[in-house]
This record gives sequence, structure tokens and C-alpha cells, in this order.
Amino acid sequence: QADMPKEDFLRVLDGIAQRTNPHDVFVIVSGGEPLMRDDLEACGAAIYAKGFPWGMVSNGLALTPERYQGLLKAHIHAITLSIDGLEQEHNWMRGHPKSFERVDQAISLIVSTPKVSFDVVTCVNRRNYGQLDQLKEYLIGKGVKYWRLFTVFPVGRAAQDPDMRLTNDEFRGVFAFIKRTRQEGRI
Repeated sequence: QADMPKEDFLRVLDGIAQRTNPHDVFVIVSGGEPLMRDDLEACGAAIYAKGFPWGMVSNGLALTPERYQGLLKAHIHAITLSIDGLEQEHNWMRGHPKSFERVDQAISLIVSTPKVSFDVVTCVNRRNYGQLDQLKEYLIGKGVKYWRLFTVFPVGRAAQDPDMRLTNDEFRGVFAFIKRTRQEGRI
């Protein structure tokens, strides 16, 4: 499926700007994977030029230092990176042998730029459930301040693979982990 042409998207933003202040609307570019767009920086710059703050949700696989500098020049305001476990579990979830290495590098790039709002999201599943404490410590060690957890909705691949879905006890365990982590106040 082809990406929406930039011009079509910008026309939608023009319509929104006629009804509301662009500064009150935050545009999030998500996927698939936004970094697969060759024109992402041009899209971001155009979004910003129309008065809309913008950000993206990414797997970080294609976030090179050069690409990151281009996003900063396009006035990106926020980035969310997906990290779904430590190396083996993350690579399994993402289906790419270098995915963890690349998202680790992307986190290092982004935490070095305090002006960009940044967080990490994790899809909790049966394979990473037991390492949430280790993942938390890894993220804190990298300098991540904000972390969101979610569970998968059982459709598509998740409906076929039992490792993607939590048991009821594990699901309750995620809530207990969140409560404990919030009480710690470290991330």
C-alpha cells in the first residue's frame, strides 16, 4: 500500500487549520514505519511550516545520525521508539536480527537532545514479560525518562502466536509492575 502523498496530507492540515489553531493540534506520523518515507523530513518541515507541532512513532531501525539531524532541522518535537524486550526478545518481536542494536543506537542519539520530547513504548508479551525489571534498568541506564507499556490485541500475528498473548495472571502482573515502577519514581 502506498503512503499518502505529502500534498494530500498537507491539504487535510489546511482544512484542520481553518477550524482550529494549528498550535493546539499535535501531528503524529506513525506506521508502518515513518522512516521508510524518503520525504519524511520534507513532510515534517511542511507540517511545521503550517504551524503544527509534529512527532513520530518509530522502530528506530533506520534512524541514523544523519537522518536524525534532518528530523531536527525539520523541527520534530517528539519521538516515540518501540523496544519490545532485551536483544533476543526484541529481535524476535521485530523480525530483524539487528533491530535491538539499532534501537539502542537511536535511543543514544535522542537522549542526547533534551529539546525533543521522547519516550519508549513496549508491547508486553509472554517472551518479554519475565524481563520487565531488566528492561526497566536498561532503559534507566540509557537515560530514558518516560516508558509506556501496552499489551497486544489478539488479531493478525498475535492471534496465531500464543507467545504474543499474556495469561490472565501475567496481565495482572503487568499492572502490579506498573504500580511498583511508579512508586519507585525512577522512570
